[in-house]
Amino acid sequence: MRIRIPVLAGALALIAGLAPAAAQQVGPTIVVDVASGQVLQSDRGGTPWLPASLTKMMTTYVALRQVRAGRLSLDTGLVVSQRAFRSAPSKMGFRPGTVVTLDNALKMIMVKSANDVSVTIAEGVGGSVEAFAGMMNAEAQRLGMSGTRFINPNGLPGAGQQTTARDMALLARAMMREFPEQAQLWRIPAIRYGNRVMRNPNHLIGRYQGADGFKTGFTCASGFNVVATATRGGRQLIVVVLGATSARGRAETAAGLFERHFVSGGSGIGLDGIANDLSSGPPDIRDQTCRRRGPRGPVYIEAGEELDAEPVAAAHTADPGNLSYAQMMAQQQSRTARPGTRPTALAAMPGAVVSLLGPYRPSTDPVPVFIGSRAPATPPAGPALASAGNRAVTLPAAAPANVTVAPTPPAAAIAPAAGAIRGGAAPAAAIPVRHGAIAPTGAPMMLNGALPPERPATAPPRPAQRAAPATRQNRAANANRQTPRPAQRPQRPAAQP
Repeated sequence: MRIRIPVLAGALALIAGLAPAAAQQVGPTIVVDVASGQVLQSDRGGTPWLPASLTKMMTTYVALRQVRAGRLSLDTGLVVSQRAFRSAPSKMGFRPGTVVTLDNALKMIMVKSANDVSVTIAEGVGGSVEAFAGMMNAEAQRLGMSGTRFINPNGLPGAGQQTTARDMALLARAMMREFPEQAQLWRIPAIRYGNRVMRNPNHLIGRYQGADGFKTGFTCASGFNVVATATRGGRQLIVVVLGATSARGRAETAAGLFERHFVSGGSGIGLDGIANDLSSGPPDIRDQTCRRRGPRGPVYIEAGEELDAEPVAAAHTADPGNLSYAQMMAQQQSRTARPGTRPTALAAMPGAVVSLLGPYRPSTDPVPVFIGSRAPATPPAGPALASAGNRAVTLPAAAPANVTVAPTPPAAAIAPAAGAIRGGAAPAAAIPVRHGAIAPTGAPMMLNGALPPERPATAPPRPAQRAAPATRQNRAANANRQTPRPAQRPQRPAAQP
């Protein structure tokens, strides 16, 4: 009986706990230098792929272009429609008729990846989802994204929607170069809506040194996608990873590509030198991404984008998306090591994990977002005195002739002065007043919450206090008071017998 060499090699690999080499590949990847546009590495960069929520990058780009053209502003109010309300998760869940500004809507789709808010943007900017998709495709064509076509603003599955790693890198670079003042949109660690805090599913933000963008995407058919940016030593790179089979796997793979190319050169070609494959469609990797073996057989896990603390799999796992970049490199090294050479410690230790992601340390607090056409009410910014009673007294803008403006005192000096007023020990001239407040010459100014000065003799009498409950003593005292008694009624004559 003959056993072919490739078959034998594959069987030995499975016995050793290692997957065949072909199974170790994730989807397409590309690395691009932002300043020069030079491609540092491309692995199937022009292969068609499903974009999932990476689509929202183009939604944001189109909206910002319309703002720059003066057709609307970031404060423009957008109304949630029935169609937006019926969108599939992930979403904010706003009721029809809710108004949200374009600025808040863009933050929600770039961090929360809210599908309903994406539809709201499309309808508010383009008039309808279909018209906005036409605007998206027009911008893609203008940028040279020849392998990309959009059918909706959120990336939910649909016939004809596709992109490539090369096109996504081109779009990210265009957004960074054309709208540097909006960089916060793609680097926000988290947003806060009321009491809800929603963290960015991009695991590089706050965990990888220098990470400063960009956007993630997930569907079972597309796998876990990420367009990531990072800056180190004055150099900024774009990394695109498509088709990873876990959220942690895509982040570790992207971090590994950053590590490699921050210290190496490139291929010497631009993005125009990467050809898009226009002869085939994107694959469906649902079975590799969402199929998990449960107690009753295989099941599909749909909510992959919500898996924030997904553990890294052991080194012998055949699923490349669950491996850290260091584990994949260790497996490759253990396969290619020459006979007689000593493997590295990492490759010799099955299950060892060397993650390139550190503990979560966000650079900023969650950014607040809100609904409505205006921000929540805030206290007026005019000249006012803070008070213990939580009130503010706004003073006139111009000082009369007989008043003077007091200089700004240190904060520590205000509290002792207020205490002195309560005790009646501080003279009127020693009362400090905040900058902009007006103190009449020779007259004391009362801080809100402090006790008032002594009343003058001509002050009106205080209102009568509430009567004390009746007791034996005060009843006797009341009896001694000379109070007018009501006139007695005339007595009736006695009845005659």
